[in-house]
Amino acid sequence: MTTETLGGVLAAALCRGGRATAIRTRTAETSHAELLDQAARFANALAGRGVRPGDRVALMVADRAESVAAYVGCFLGGFVAVHVNDRLAAPEIEAVLADADPRAFVYAGALASKVDTVATPELGVAIGERAAGRHDDWAHLLSDAPAGVPSTPRRPDDLAIVGYTSGTTGTPKGVMHSQLTMLRALRHMPTHFDFRPHSRCAFTGTLSFVAGLWGVLLPHLYLGGEISFMAGLAPDEWFDRMLAERSHVTYVPTPLAGAFVDEVHRRPQVLETLRSAIHSGSQIPAPVLRAVVDAVGARFGESYGLTETGAPVTRTEADDWSPGCAAEDVYASAGRCVHIADVTIVGPDGCELPAGETGEITVRSDTQFVGYLNRPDLTAEAVVDGRLRTGDIGHLDAAGYLYVTDRAKDMIVSGGMNVYPAEVEAALAGVPGLAEIAVIGVPDERWGETVVAVAVGERIDEAAVIGAARARIASYKKPTRVVFVDALPRTASLKVDKPELRRRWAAGELS
Repeated sequence: MTTETLGGVLAAALCRGGRATAIRTRTAETSHAELLDQAARFANALAGRGVRPGDRVALMVADRAESVAAYVGCFLGGFVAVHVNDRLAAPEIEAVLADADPRAFVYAGALASKVDTVATPELGVAIGERAAGRHDDWAHLLSDAPAGVPSTPRRPDDLAIVGYTSGTTGTPKGVMHSQLTMLRALRHMPTHFDFRPHSRCAFTGTLSFVAGLWGVLLPHLYLGGEISFMAGLAPDEWFDRMLAERSHVTYVPTPLAGAFVDEVHRRPQVLETLRSAIHSGSQIPAPVLRAVVDAVGARFGESYGLTETGAPVTRTEADDWSPGCAAEDVYASAGRCVHIADVTIVGPDGCELPAGETGEITVRSDTQFVGYLNRPDLTAEAVVDGRLRTGDIGHLDAAGYLYVTDRAKDMIVSGGMNVYPAEVEAALAGVPGLAEIAVIGVPDERWGETVVAVAVGERIDEAAVIGAARARIASYKKPTRVVFVDALPRTASLKVDKPELRRRWAAGELS
């Protein structure tokens, strides 16, 4: 056993934070001490209802203090937090819950009507609004729970969190992170993105995505800092809040990068306190990225990582935006490898390739996941000799900068969110009149990439096809365009030639 656990480290940090604000929303503030009290009562309440250390607790929550307390409470109780994206459609939620087999389920009350249609654990807790079916609500659960921070011994290799990511087959995969990998990520992220003690973060990300939890939110709590939820705000409101709260850190979503530049030029006083403007995920178009760097300079940081790596494994540094940068094109790069990781490029035979040659990106990291839940076969495919085969294609230049140029398995990154074509294709498979469907990602000025469905069959109404997808999968995965063709191009092995479809789109041959 170890006396140092993720829950214990966070409890000590929240205790130090005391009355200082930990979580801020448009309408409320929650102090570090209040957050710790809620988390402890939640852990004790679940323990009182039979949830034991090592049991899984699924969380599908919204951006509010109680949601953060639920996660911290899981770590205090030694429960394994299973992250469920609240944007998933009901069948996707059911698939995740069936795979994870949680002992309890915590969800945003606003999603109760969706939860009503899903098979869930008997022990369910709704945060805010109404509970689904027989489930309890957060306020009632905590009102009867004893106070006092539990101390739950855990081993370094005990699981702490499972974050789900879909595979190219559309099957959800539970990415398992241990106490050790999460503690390492917690302590690395302040260095990675220049988070400092008592940092105030304008958090434009959301708890829909697990990386925001372990990459930004928990590290700020660890530092005695403050998270202000700002997802969904219009750019002028975002800057109003940053100016009023004197924010030190913000995340720049790809779709809002251009508006971010406009607001910085309009209100440059935000730079008096802003120290870091961070970005990762879908690539910002090069002209917009240059404008971002021109506006904020060395404050901007780009990075590359995956759910499987925990913390990002590369990033740009302040000096990279100076004329003397040795990168072949720093504006197209994801920066260089950080000290906790090692990145190489390999060919089809698995052998390492020299600088400048394109192949699959592989990673070894101190924060690397420990495997896929219930899928040792997929774990063995993904991790070879301790190295993660990312499925991403790219190259390293002579100075060590990484360039992610494609995805081996056609994953689409739209607005920082991963969309797998196979999931969209499966959702459209039963639409009457569609004989064949192929989904590709195409460049989009606002989102980085957008989803396009190329169909063979009756030329039915585009809105009907998009509506059918929306009913079966998360809205962000639905096609924004449906294009009809007489036949899909195929390779010599009779597989759909998606590179050819992307070429035809770029050439204006699809309409």
